[in-house]
Amino acid sequence: MHSCCAPCTTFPLALLRSLGYSVSSLFVNPNIYPDAEREKRWTTMRELASAEKMPLLRSDMGHDRWLEAVSQNLAKPERCLICYRTRLDETARTAREEGYPYFTTSLLLSIYQDHEGIVREAAEAARRHSVEFLYFDFRKGYRRSREMARGKHLYMQKYCGCEFSFGGEPS
Repeated sequence: MHSCCAPCTTFPLALLRSLGYSVSSLFVNPNIYPDAEREKRWTTMRELASAEKMPLLRSDMGHDRWLEAVSQNLAKPERCLICYRTRLDETARTAREEGYPYFTTSLLLSIYQDHEGIVREAAEAARRHSVEFLYFDFRKGYRRSREMARGKHLYMQKYCGCEFSFGGEPS
């Protein structure tokens, strides 16, 4: 599972495990700005993974590479779609290379993100890398994920992560 952050991973992880899935997580979030914020989210993700005994990988594709990609079109929703594409493509590639039959993303939890755009980009990434996209509409667990994160004393950020949403948009 691509994990955008620990709080958004809580509910999808619990749901997937309750359905019998064995879950590993990939932290691939070059969009997060500034570097200190990215590291804070990574540290929190490691804490959750350790507590939940969940295998965790990290892919550092670099903020500059991400910024170059989204700079093709900085208007919303285009930049967000490019951001999803960049991260989900890396997730699908990693899933295939690591031998996982499918992948999903915690981005599907957010009530603030472009759900249909995420689904389209994940399906395209799955096609490009010959790995199945496992779709779940995790949004029904959004509020529960916040409760779970608070209960685990996880750091909860106030924005999606990128510098274009820094200081205003909900995550």
